Amino acid sequence: MSATRPQGSAPAAELPRIGRQQFAAACEDYIDRVWRQLRAMGVAERYVDDAAQEVFLIAYRKLAGFEGHARLGTWLYSIAYRVGCNYRRKARRESQAELIEGQHAANGPNPEQALESKRAAQIVQCFCDGLSEKLRDVFVLCLLEGQPAPEVAELLRVSENTVYSRIRLVRAAFRKELSHLEVELP
Repeated sequence: MSATRPQGSAPAAELPRIGRQQFAAACEDYIDRVWRQLRAMGVAERYVDDAAQEVFLIAYRKLAGFEGHARLGTWLYSIAYRVGCNYRRKARRESQAELIEGQHAANGPNPEQALESKRAAQIVQCFCDGLSEKLRDVFVLCLLEGQPAPEVAELLRVSENTVYSRIRLVRAAFRKELSHLEVELP
């Protein structure tokens, strides 16, 4: 199983009220981003497909309650966030949390580029694994997935200033991590 999903189409235009038929198209549009979010949140690779499926099952069951106050993507990511947290708790309880294999599909015919890409993915995943849950959530949602800080603050139920503070801390930690790696590289 690969650590990345194939790229899908960009998310469709947001719908204020979404019907069940449109929901299927939205699932197709958002599956890759939800999958990456779950993986980056620390959901073990063997559970990511199940967790992603659970996100969309929950969304389908709650579809009647979606009123379009938030963007569809934000609504789905908030569900994915809660599902990801549940899977992290499950991994801690099992005490068999697997190490990240870091498999990364080659993006082109050049094996050197594929190796560099795989190494970069491993560095980011190892960095994520070393963060506290609070910092990891902000790193994944804001910096990897590009969610706006106000939406992340609402999702995490913290103030915007707290989100910005965590972003600053994560960026500093990531720079420090990268500076250590540069010393070790030949």
